[in-house]
Amino acid sequence: MQINSHLWQAYSSVRFDFKAVINAECYAVITAWNPGSERLSHNENCLNNHRLQLKLNDYDWVSVVVGDPDFQWFEESFAVAMPLEAALDLALTFKQNAIYFVRNGALYLYSCVDSHVVQLGSLEEKLK
Repeated sequence: MQINSHLWQAYSSVRFDFKAVINAECYAVITAWNPGSERLSHNENCLNNHRLQLKLNDYDWVSVVVGDPDFQWFEESFAVAMPLEAALDLALTFKQNAIYFVRNGALYLYSCVDSHVVQLGSLEEKLK
């Protein structure tokens, strides 16, 4: 499977609303919402995210909402201080297409389904 260019563009035009500060130089932003880009109900998405949260017990994490520039579309997510490979594996477990990864303030978008990665600039530029 490969992510189509329209979806990749949507993932790239993103904003973040952190609910707390995460004290880590490197961390993943991951969700269990809308697996495989299949829109689920709010209740189903919350249940999936609860299952994901249970897998984060060994890591420092904070809640973050990820959305389009106007937050017309958004997904409740977690910023998690975990290695990139572990985050990609966990995202695949929850059938996610991609994750964000922050390294020293730089924001990256990593595909979970192929080797595509793109640097999106500074995280600071993407904050709500």
